[in-house]
Amino acid sequence: MTELGGSKIIMKCPQCSAEQQAAADARKAEEAARERMGQVVRLFHRAGIPPRFSDRSFDGYVATQQGQKIALGVCRAYAEKWTDKRKVGASLVLTGAPGTGKTHLACAIASTVMEAHLSSALFITVSSMLRSIKETYRKGSERSEQEAIDAFGKPDLLILDEVGVQVGSDHEKLLMFEVLNERYQSMLPTILISNLSVDELEEFLGHRVMDRYRECGSVLAFDWQSHRGQR
Repeated sequence: MTELGGSKIIMKCPQCSAEQQAAADARKAEEAARERMGQVVRLFHRAGIPPRFSDRSFDGYVATQQGQKIALGVCRAYAEKWTDKRKVGASLVLTGAPGTGKTHLACAIASTVMEAHLSSALFITVSSMLRSIKETYRKGSERSEQEAIDAFGKPDLLILDEVGVQVGSDHEKLLMFEVLNERYQSMLPTILISNLSVDELEEFLGHRVMDRYRECGSVLAFDWQSHRGQR
């Protein structure tokens, strides 16, 4: 502090000011990082990814055959270009025998979407989704069938597993198609996982539905042997 003509002038130390600003910036960055991590934790908590697949990553996917390498490349690119995929409602169909890595790659996509882009994801089987919708039929239900269907139109990414495991009634198939149609109309990305072959899945879903998925995404056939029991 100095005096000039009876007035007191406070001179700030440039180094002290820079250090204070740096400390303030560091605190803001730390708070932002904590808030972001909290968002990621909440997204993962609501995603419904089975514990067995919660740590699945692209780097952890063993790809030795050409088909496996193609599937890995397509799924990794889908996740890395999520912003563009989300805008156009791009979807994927992963179809083939059990144990070929379909769920692994789908969950790796979901993890990237949530962690890198803070987008919401939901992993659910067809049977669980149908039970959730049919719960509205019981007396005293607090929501309608349409509200239950609409709930599956909220996540940025829906991963629907075990498509075609049980044919079910016409009504159950209609409910599933309503969910798929709402997401298609709203340009919301969906990943379908099925143990059926491509031809069997097309017979189950119908040519029109499969055409929609080919139009807005990729259909990947996991036609190699199961990984299970080979590790």
